[in-house]
Amino acid sequence: MNSPESNSSLASSNGNIITTPANGSVTAASSTLNQNSILVELCDSKCSSAYLQSKLSTTFDSVKASLKEATDKKNSSKIYTCLQNLTYYKVDKDFLDMLVTIITISDEKKTLRLAYYFLNEISQFKHLFNTGSAEIKNLINIFSKEQLHKDISRKVISLKTTATVAPNDVLIDANILEVISGILRKVGEDVDKTQKKKGFFSRGTNDLGRERSLLQYACFVACRNRFKNSPSLFMPIIEGIKCSDPVGARHSISLTFDYAVEKPSTVSESTKRFLPLLKANKGKEAVNLQDSFARRNFIKLAGHLAAANVPESKDFFQHICQSVQDNHYAVSFWAIQTLIKFPWSKLEQAIIEPIILDNDTPNHFDILPNQISLVTGICNKIKIALTTHTSSTTTTSQSNPIIHLACKLVALLSESYVKSAYPKDNKTQLPIIGDWLDLDNIPTTTTIVIPTIIQQQQQQQQLQQQPNNRDKDSKDQNPFSSLTSIIMSCLTISPSISIRIQALKALVWLCPLDLKQCQMYRETFKNLLLDPYHPGFLFKELYMEMYKRVIATPVLSPMILSLIYDWIDIVPPKVDTNLICQTLRVIIDFGLEAKEKVLATLFKILDRSVHPDFRVVNLEILKDLIRFLGDVANVLTFESQSLYPTVSSSTALKSLEISNQSLNSIIQRLEQYAIYNPWQLRMESVDALGKIAFQSSTSVRIHIYNFLSSIPNESHGWTCVKSNTSLICNILDQLLTKRTKFLTNLKSSPTLTEQQSKELSQDHHNLLLQISIFFEQLPNDFLPFGFESKLFINKQK
Repeated sequence: MNSPESNSSLASSNGNIITTPANGSVTAASSTLNQNSILVELCDSKCSSAYLQSKLSTTFDSVKASLKEATDKKNSSKIYTCLQNLTYYKVDKDFLDMLVTIITISDEKKTLRLAYYFLNEISQFKHLFNTGSAEIKNLINIFSKEQLHKDISRKVISLKTTATVAPNDVLIDANILEVISGILRKVGEDVDKTQKKKGFFSRGTNDLGRERSLLQYACFVACRNRFKNSPSLFMPIIEGIKCSDPVGARHSISLTFDYAVEKPSTVSESTKRFLPLLKANKGKEAVNLQDSFARRNFIKLAGHLAAANVPESKDFFQHICQSVQDNHYAVSFWAIQTLIKFPWSKLEQAIIEPIILDNDTPNHFDILPNQISLVTGICNKIKIALTTHTSSTTTTSQSNPIIHLACKLVALLSESYVKSAYPKDNKTQLPIIGDWLDLDNIPTTTTIVIPTIIQQQQQQQQLQQQPNNRDKDSKDQNPFSSLTSIIMSCLTISPSISIRIQALKALVWLCPLDLKQCQMYRETFKNLLLDPYHPGFLFKELYMEMYKRVIATPVLSPMILSLIYDWIDIVPPKVDTNLICQTLRVIIDFGLEAKEKVLATLFKILDRSVHPDFRVVNLEILKDLIRFLGDVANVLTFESQSLYPTVSSSTALKSLEISNQSLNSIIQRLEQYAIYNPWQLRMESVDALGKIAFQSSTSVRIHIYNFLSSIPNESHGWTCVKSNTSLICNILDQLLTKRTKFLTNLKSSPTLTEQQSKELSQDHHNLLLQISIFFEQLPNDFLPFGFESKLFINKQK
């Protein structure tokens, strides 16, 4: 028997003793009990962590009791100390009465700041408050008194907090709305004559103007938290766009956007007069938003109204076009990003009107002496931004957000252009296939020269002197192709992977539609694979963008297939085979020539020599590709009706014999892998052969059945392979035997008896269950016994 000394004890945080055996093992029940007790204690303590609670000399209950005692005695210093200690805990709704009392009796800003902070924390319990309770009445009374206080900060924080904490009630809402309306409409009481002429929302030149700016800001924040889309505040909020306080202007524009979602026509009619560069607004109420965030919010509002079916949509769209010339890159790029949502045909026809600085023109626009097209203005703005920031960025610099966003915009704009410019079939409106070239016969002599820093500065000066530098004769050329060299330089100027990813995405969409001209892009992507320091997700992002590009422009499929081979051949540890298979499935649908190219690429990958260091990784890649080959072998080798129209006549006269030869090649290749490779590949090859047999004709089934029955079984790992082989052979044996029986019955009589039809239906469903274990999803019209059985299967259903 163990002595008392042989047991060790564990003291829990609540003082209980949990004994454990001498060998140190703790039972699962005692461990779970200990964990549960710690969690319960942590919840009771209201503290954010057990470690923090262990370092504190107070507890939640003691702080709560001390705060109540100090509040009753009106001890301001002790109240502040208790509020400081309370910051370590989570407050509940029971503190509402104490906090309201503290606000009533205290005049110290540091104490009031903490009291209002905890009131905001209590707002999560406002659905539990009774609107007729004494605490809520006291809160509203305090709110009314605070609005009469001389200290402007107390008015602001009281208005913001009460709008958040007070429960939803008609009387409470009316009280708060009355205060907000009184502040936003208080124009006639302004004692400043200058303010009276310009309006309440103009910039104040004295303390009264600054105080009103803060009150306007507080009103807009309260409206966003409580009174969104209130009809009574519609006009005051829209007038708030002219608010001199930058934060207040932001909130006012955001609230106006909420109104615009519900009533775009009313908002557009009311806000059109604020457009700064609209000729009809010069010298009137056009706003000059100095805050860049407010200008971005206004562009967001203009984008929504420009896309809506309102009479003023053209004016708001033109405002976004003019905002491209904003001298703040964040605002300009925001405008470009908003314009990308519109169709390319509209962007191509849009213009940027001349901008000449005068007394009525905001000073945050770049001067533009002559009218230019919108696409030219966007291209020049991005080029200037890239030239400026790439020249000032070194190889040791961290990520530059301007370069990152500029490359992203180039990718999105080029994508919009490519999808619009690529020819489509007149009937289906799907992209045409085009004539494919053999990339092996195209010389790779074209190179891209990356400009030096001095050359980039010279280009920037030329752009500023001659902004309209686009070649107007090259209508079929990507309008952003002039940015290619600078985008190329982004691959080397910064170690930031995010910039390189965005630059690569831009280059993917900058690729021309001619395969001969794409060679330099292909070499750039291939050379990128040779860098051992690039992470795998960079290549995944690159090839995901190629996947999108091949859907939009099928003519580039040969280049994509070549780069897929390079990805597997150069950096197999960083390959995503799921993405590769997904891309190959898209290319397969492009017709017979596409199927042949995909099959040739797969054979090239399977036949390549592998470096000894990559054997394990290559094994996994080959397993996935063999599985994919088994899934699509019948689609690859038997031409089916394509969803994509083709304009190439070179493949129109291909006979079915070629497809049969391709099937024979696939089967022979899989048979070799089922014998002369590691057991993992043999298993995948056997499964792939089984999938082909289940979906092929009787002659193919018999051939594969005979092969699997006679395959040698003395090699290592054959036990695992044999189980799959036996299962497939068993299914094929049933399939061939029962199909022969069905055809014999059908030959003797054109119709089957009821008993024969019932047996056929049972055999059909039984085989479907067995075959489905090899497929993710079988086609709904899959018929193991052939098309002859379709009529009788449907009758039984």
